[in-house]
Amino acid sequence: MKQLAILIMCSVISLCSIAQELEKDLVFDAVKAERAALERTFEPRAERGGEASLSLPFFDDFATYSLPTSDPNIPVELQRWSDDNVRINCEFPILPPTIGVATFEGLDRTGYPYNFVSGDEYGPADTLTSLPIDLEGFSEFDNVYLTFFFQGGGLGNEPDPQDSLVLEFFSPFGDETSWFHVWSTPGSEMETFEQVFIPITENIYLQDGFRFRFRNYSTLGGNVDMWHLDYVFLNNNVNPDNFDFFEVGFVNCPNSLLLDYTAMPWTHFLVNPTQFMDQSVTTTQRNLSVNQADNVTSGYKVDFEGSIVNNLNAFSQVVVAPLEVFDTEYAVNSAPNNFVFDETVNDTCAIFDVSFYQDNIGILTGEKVGVPDNDSIVFQQTFTNYYAYDDGSAEKAYALNIAGGQVAVKYTVATTDTLLGLFIHFTPYLDDVSTETFLMRVWGDGSGQPGDEIADNFEFKSPTFYNDGYDVFGYFEYDDPVEVDGVIYVGFGQNGDAELNIGLDKNTNSNGTRLFYKLGNGAQWLQSGIEGSVMIRPVFKSGKTFVWNSTEDLSEIEANVYPVPTTGMLTIEPTLDFQQNYTADIVDVNGRTVLTEAGLFGRSQLSLRDLTEGVYILVLRNQNGEAILRRRILKKN
Repeated sequence: MKQLAILIMCSVISLCSIAQELEKDLVFDAVKAERAALERTFEPRAERGGEASLSLPFFDDFATYSLPTSDPNIPVELQRWSDDNVRINCEFPILPPTIGVATFEGLDRTGYPYNFVSGDEYGPADTLTSLPIDLEGFSEFDNVYLTFFFQGGGLGNEPDPQDSLVLEFFSPFGDETSWFHVWSTPGSEMETFEQVFIPITENIYLQDGFRFRFRNYSTLGGNVDMWHLDYVFLNNNVNPDNFDFFEVGFVNCPNSLLLDYTAMPWTHFLVNPTQFMDQSVTTTQRNLSVNQADNVTSGYKVDFEGSIVNNLNAFSQVVVAPLEVFDTEYAVNSAPNNFVFDETVNDTCAIFDVSFYQDNIGILTGEKVGVPDNDSIVFQQTFTNYYAYDDGSAEKAYALNIAGGQVAVKYTVATTDTLLGLFIHFTPYLDDVSTETFLMRVWGDGSGQPGDEIADNFEFKSPTFYNDGYDVFGYFEYDDPVEVDGVIYVGFGQNGDAELNIGLDKNTNSNGTRLFYKLGNGAQWLQSGIEGSVMIRPVFKSGKTFVWNSTEDLSEIEANVYPVPTTGMLTIEPTLDFQQNYTADIVDVNGRTVLTEAGLFGRSQLSLRDLTEGVYILVLRNQNGEAILRRRILKKN
């Protein structure tokens, strides 16, 4: 039976219970949920499967989105599959062949468990099915092979021995149209990827319309029993004993050029920009070639609204040996680049597009396989009004299981500012805790651990869960804004013993020196023993003159607004009893109207694709110009 909670540290033992901090596997995937919600906003387009079969070679390294989608920003030519159950990501695997894998687990395409009633139900879960492929005209002598890499577990929950990853072939031949089992492997914990070669020699498969599919058999109640699939390649003239990938590609995904943070308030950064820049950033790369050494150049670019800084540097190794996994160090705030984000671009916020790149040496011909998609990594460096250690993606959940338990995260505030609230990523779990309560807390420094409370907070809060959105954070305000500086600790104290599961990012690790917890009232503060970064972020005024307060929310009409957050299209659905034209304004945190759409009626859609990432306010106005609805929304890139 799969145990969804992993007990990490036991500190207080009684006859009836054990009080402890917990690291738990998720039962909800916000990335899948956002993708499903996003798909509902697109105009459907013809399925790729309605076209002619794909021709050889078939290849997918999951460096780009290749599942079926109506997203106009993703070309239909990139689609290789007919279902979208898996999650394409770079957060869960350990040292994949190159960035991007397809992850199989126990959650469906909407991010929810296949079986939410019983956490122990077992059966077929995620399926990844290729589009039809034309193999007509090939014979057993043409050396047609399917090859791929797989890993069990990675940074996620490893599959148990009774779990399995299965490969099946579809025969479109005459009366033999059916799926056949051709390969499987039992569950186990794996720290490396293993490559498999499967020959395709039987005539029933060597037809136009051939397909193959991967499927995992697992527990159906959570983000558990994980398998990661990468570098799927199908072609003829393949010799497993002399097969080579001609490519050097990135393996990991860096997410910040800052020393300690992934995000921070812009006005705080401006206090001493060089102090907050990292000296260097390291990427991990891999030479996939079995036989060929290589040498490539690399660098990184920083783009702010079309103004680009390009810092080129060479690999630390002159020659990259075959099959070598190596690290490359990029100078940031050190010679020869001495890079600092441009201080003049804005007054209260700024978002920079950062991309690491290397020379494109990838090809896809014959027995030499490589692609350019693995030759770049892109992320955004965000400076708005909050600090963050995490990368925005939760791989696990963190919780305490005792009444009066307290969680505190240490931050060093660069300048005196007003602390308004916290962004907290609560993740849904099998037990509904949406009615449980907690109290906001902020502490001063007490010799390296939380000290005296800085302000009183008596207003009870409850976890907020977002079903549609990329690991969204709920915003929770302190009772009164409080002025702080220097070292502070932010968090909350829970009233009951129910586990208020907070997102835990496993690709960063700030917990070891910055996360503290207390097992009940009167207990001592303890330093966390769980690796990762708990997803709690302090929010500041940050020099902004316009602060949206939740008590000012206005809703004179009922309307559904989704998805929140959104990466592009925002849908507004007033109820049927609102039968008049209306105007929609999008207002930024400084009170400026950045988008207006007039003459709307009934269900409408707004395109926010050109807006930068951040918090905005949607304001609907009636025909008289009176505000009839205000709703906080979040734009993600």
